[in-house]
Amino acid sequence: MSSTRQRQAQLRAEQEQKKKQQQYLLIGGGIAAAAIILVGVFFLLNPQPQTPTSTGSFPCGNLQVLEDEGRGHLKPGEPIPNYKSNPPTSGTHNETWYPAGVYDNNVDVTQLIHSLEHGYVVLYYNGIPQDQINQLVNIQRSDSFKLIVAPYPNMPHKVALAAWGRVQPCDGPNEAAIRSFIAQFRNQGPEQAP
Repeated sequence: MSSTRQRQAQLRAEQEQKKKQQQYLLIGGGIAAAAIILVGVFFLLNPQPQTPTSTGSFPCGNLQVLEDEGRGHLKPGEPIPNYKSNPPTSGTHNETWYPAGVYDNNVDVTQLIHSLEHGYVVLYYNGIPQDQINQLVNIQRSDSFKLIVAPYPNMPHKVALAAWGRVQPCDGPNEAAIRSFIAQFRNQGPEQAP
């Protein structure tokens, strides 16, 4: 008889343990479901801002690999050299460089060349409408690391993608070409600095 009572007590203990396990699973599942719902509600109520970068697809010319014109620094008062490429992608340059950003029509090309030496990519533009300039600016703002947008009115191209010793001319902004150029040549200059 005592073995029957022991068996019944053991069965009750097992059932009780199963009930507790089920309760823990239900509580844990409820907490997990609540957390997932809260995260979902947060993202629905706080959407991440999207920066439009669609720029159409103006045709681009072939990538040009240019002769390295050197890495010397200009001395104070020394004239700007006659560079062999337009826009220039290497050569004697200013001791100061531009950090990443969007610049107006008062840029110093000798400082931009120094930025190229440090692995920057410059998106030059010339004579394009404001909406196309805005497209270049949006690309720079969406991925600004070592990326500069600047006018260069003395070049024969509407847009030119420049890195140290490399240039690719375009008839206007072409996001696919720009992003491909950046992926290949950003941070590839001969001197690594911020």
